[in-house]
Amino acid sequence: MTAATLFGVALAPLFSAIAQVESNNGQTSKNVYQLTQKYIDDVNRISKDEAFLWEDRLDRCKAERMMEIYWLHYAKLYLDQTGRTPTWETLARIHNGGPDGWKKYGTKKYWRRVQEHLPAEE
Repeated sequence: MTAATLFGVALAPLFSAIAQVESNNGQTSKNVYQLTQKYIDDVNRISKDEAFLWEDRLDRCKAERMMEIYWLHYAKLYLDQTGRTPTWETLARIHNGGPDGWKKYGTKKYWRRVQEHLPAEE
């Protein structure tokens, strides 16, 4: 089961928007969120209680749990570094660009694509 919010950010709409951008909501790939081995390895390094396998990326609930662990860790670093509360944009850009994806220029285009699939307000 996934968390309803993270840093006060509703996750369900973000998961849905990312799935739409990454795989047309599972239509173009069973790896709905396009998790890589490097992403999974990093989640396993971060997590002390859970261990994920490569095939877990195909299980939507497990994939979302991995994303939560990743976001919790790296969005906390964002909060510590900037003093700003993470937003949908922050989380989407970290998902796409890695730990410091929130500050990479190249993730802005990805964010705009995700944003098209989100409700008007966070």
